[in-house]
Amino acid sequence: MVDVTECPAPVRLRRVGWWLLGVSVVLNVLSMAIPALVDHPLTTERGEVRVYFDVFSEGNLPTWWSVGLLVLTATAHAVTGALAAAAKVRGAWAWFVSAVVLGALSLDDHTSLHERLERVGQAWVTFERFPGYWLIPGVLAGLLVATALGLLAVRLTGATRWCMVTGLALLLGSALGMELVQGLLVAEGESGPLYVLVLHAEELGENLGVLLMLTAAARSLAITRDADRLSVRYAVTPPS
Repeated sequence: MVDVTECPAPVRLRRVGWWLLGVSVVLNVLSMAIPALVDHPLTTERGEVRVYFDVFSEGNLPTWWSVGLLVLTATAHAVTGALAAAAKVRGAWAWFVSAVVLGALSLDDHTSLHERLERVGQAWVTFERFPGYWLIPGVLAGLLVATALGLLAVRLTGATRWCMVTGLALLLGSALGMELVQGLLVAEGESGPLYVLVLHAEELGENLGVLLMLTAAARSLAITRDADRLSVRYAVTPPS
């Protein structure tokens, strides 16, 4: 008879994922709700509380959270790549490429690098009353990101692959597509509720995309725990 108490128990990370998703949604809602529901100098216009929670601003809580998610996901992909290489899995290098790209995206988010490409875009082409010229070189950067992360996606299977593909589509679609819509709205003089909704849809979409990529890494790992030890290995067959 087998003593089942000695069998390692699988560790599930779903609860952690739900917490990360919940915080992302709460921060997004707070950014919209604070200036709309609280009429105070600190919560309206450029009040300190509003700026601290406003996804439109940089160097605040939403920015820190987005950068943190990217760093966490980059680290998870690097660890997954190391475990895949140790298990001699073909294509393990793609995890490292993904980790580097996600790390670069976290740096971009932290330093607002893409906004600094405005003059580069204007030097290439000029559109009347269009405030999003960084999107022009940004599209080229997006193609590089899509290619690099796509190298990993094609090496995955099943739901894990779809997590990576959907996450990539959400991240780039939000970062580039929603920014384009915002630029067109501003060009038409729209800065009301529609603009605010598009702005927050962009931020939440990016976070959801990164969380799906984190899920792809988590699904590629087999984590078990026995009485006094936690074991992590690359799962050749992802969990269902």
